[in-house]
Amino acid sequence: MATHPALAPRFAQAERLGPVRGFGLPLGSKRRALSGPQYLLLGDAGSLIDPFSGEGISHAMVSGRHAAVWAAQAVANGDFSSKFLQHYDKAVYNRLWQELRLSRAMQRLLNFPSLFNIVANRAANNPTLAETLSAMFLDLDLRERLRQPSFYFKLLFGGR
Repeated sequence: MATHPALAPRFAQAERLGPVRGFGLPLGSKRRALSGPQYLLLGDAGSLIDPFSGEGISHAMVSGRHAAVWAAQAVANGDFSSKFLQHYDKAVYNRLWQELRLSRAMQRLLNFPSLFNIVANRAANNPTLAETLSAMFLDLDLRERLRQPSFYFKLLFGGR
């Protein structure tokens, strides 16, 4: 900032107040209030990041679309109360909750590194399995199957 042509003059008198720190991604691992009196949270602000993939842009777009609809409804009704804006929460979670829930379950599988390593090693030698695992990022039905222990049993011990 000290040398950037546009920023240096604006921050010439600025002083650092503490060390530079990072912050974790606000994952959509549990339902949180997305609205309150006179406000709607969307995207990262609403903790709508996919817990497994870390993707958040599509969820921000979905929540933004619903926010526009419910903000317009609030203006039309002159009602910006928490109770009225909870319809926004319902709309967003009706659309995203299954995906977020499945991603959270997939994230929990990473707590079993030995199982994860077995699956990864099999996928490295099996293009069909690798493609299947890759497709789980887009296919919610496949992601649901990946939550089932029988999937891994079949993977590890063969069978159909």
